[in-house]
Amino acid sequence: MSRRRSTVCGSDRRADRSPRPGRGSARTESTTFLAVVLASVWAVCLLPGPAAAHTLDTQGFSEIAQQGDDVRYELVVDYAAFATVAGVGEPGDISTDDAERELKRDQDEAAEYLDRHLQVLVDGVVCDAVVEDTGVEQRFEQPYARVSVLFDCPGTGEYEVRYSVLVGDLDPGHGNVASYHLAGETGEFVFDAEHRELLVGEASLVRQVYRFAALGFHHILGGLDHVLFVVALLIGARGLREVLGVVTAFTLAHSATLVLAAIDVLTVPSSVVEPLIALSIAYVAAANALGRPGARYQLPVVFGFGLLHGMGFAGALQFSGDLDWSAVSSLVSFNVGIELGQALMVALLLPMFLFVRTFTWSRYVHFGATGVITTVGVVWFVERLVLA
Repeated sequence: MSRRRSTVCGSDRRADRSPRPGRGSARTESTTFLAVVLASVWAVCLLPGPAAAHTLDTQGFSEIAQQGDDVRYELVVDYAAFATVAGVGEPGDISTDDAERELKRDQDEAAEYLDRHLQVLVDGVVCDAVVEDTGVEQRFEQPYARVSVLFDCPGTGEYEVRYSVLVGDLDPGHGNVASYHLAGETGEFVFDAEHRELLVGEASLVRQVYRFAALGFHHILGGLDHVLFVVALLIGARGLREVLGVVTAFTLAHSATLVLAAIDVLTVPSSVVEPLIALSIAYVAAANALGRPGARYQLPVVFGFGLLHGMGFAGALQFSGDLDWSAVSSLVSFNVGIELGQALMVALLLPMFLFVRTFTWSRYVHFGATGVITTVGVVWFVERLVLA
């Protein structure tokens, strides 16, 4: 008996000394899980807040309208950036009311800056300009300066607008969506670092389509909230068929509200839309982390959230006047750019997610990623609700 027990014990000890098949994989899982946790913490620390998601490459808006021999230019740009370059107020966070008081107090400094960076010419002659009014409004959850400039032009002729506000000295990624009514022509144009001059009469439909498609493409890829929502959808998808379903539902929904909001048929304050967009991110990510409860209602839920994101997309556009062929082509091109950016994200991320799922440690990555996205969504929701 003792020999048999000894033999059994001896065999057990030999078995203990031999490598177990699952030990290496367990060590790999532990290492990977630790890496995911560290990467998640790093990502949370680096992720910008809701306002910063829209301020690295600031977005501006312009309405340019001829009034007899005069041209009225309504300029709307990020207040903090404009105050920095124009020497308005003091640096640092500021409330909307304080920003408006500072802008009015330092209106001469603002006018001096615009004299150098915003010009309207008729037949090559620079029009005299005077700043008539200033104000501050909330866009993208932060103060935006609104400056009304009246250009006194010497008669009528070929109009040229030269724009280098922000893009010429502070923010190379700045873009300004302009709607213009000049010399009997109506259209849209995007000022940026490479396109600082608008010559009315030389606008090409092909160039306009390309510019607005590029604007939509960069808008969705530069908007971290929209990117995280798409990522949350892809993480929870079980296959290509499901991906096509949720992407189609999201596309149809945001395309509908983008059009309606851009042409002012549907108006919902950003103070309502932006917190709900953040909540949509948290909801989709949390549902994935919890095993997707209520999965059969997934498409209606995604469609509903897509309606919200479409109103968020429309914040990058500003059309005035009648919806003519120029505005329609710009709107369609902008939406096409959004879809191309969305398709690029799916094409790059989906194969990676499917590959990761072939490993046993993928559940750690899944839980870590959904946890981080849920946390970011909740934080943004609270911040946007408080700042609204």
